[in-house]
Amino acid sequence: MTIRTLRTCLAAALLLLTAAAPLAAEDQPAAKGKAARAPKAPAIAPRTKGKLKPVDINGAAKNELSFMLGIPEELAAKIIAGRPYHSKAHLLTRNIVTPEVYARIKDKVVAKQSGAIR
Repeated sequence: MTIRTLRTCLAAALLLLTAAAPLAAEDQPAAKGKAARAPKAPAIAPRTKGKLKPVDINGAAKNELSFMLGIPEELAAKIIAGRPYHSKAHLLTRNIVTPEVYARIKDKVVAKQSGAIR
C-alpha cells in the first residue's frame, strides 16, 4: 500500500511541475539583449479610410508605375513606350502585359484621356 501511495504522490508532483513550468516562464521578464515578445498582428489588416487613387498609365512616370503597381521598371518602361492608351484594356490587347499581370493591376490603373489623344 505504501508503494502505491508513493507512486501516486510522485505522479501528482510530476503533473504539477510540468503544468507550472510554462506559467513560470511567462512571469519572468525578458533577459537583457532579448526583446520582449510583441503581440501578434491581426490576421486581417485594419481598414483604411480611403482607397488609393488609380495610376494614370498615360501620364505616370516610370518610377511611379513601378512603385504603385508593384511591377519591374522594365515593364513600366514598356508601358510608357506603348502610350497613348484609350483604355486600360489596351495593356492586354497590345501585349504590353501578360493576362496574369493585367488581372493583378487592372483595379489600380486608369487611362485618362487628354485633349492631345485622338
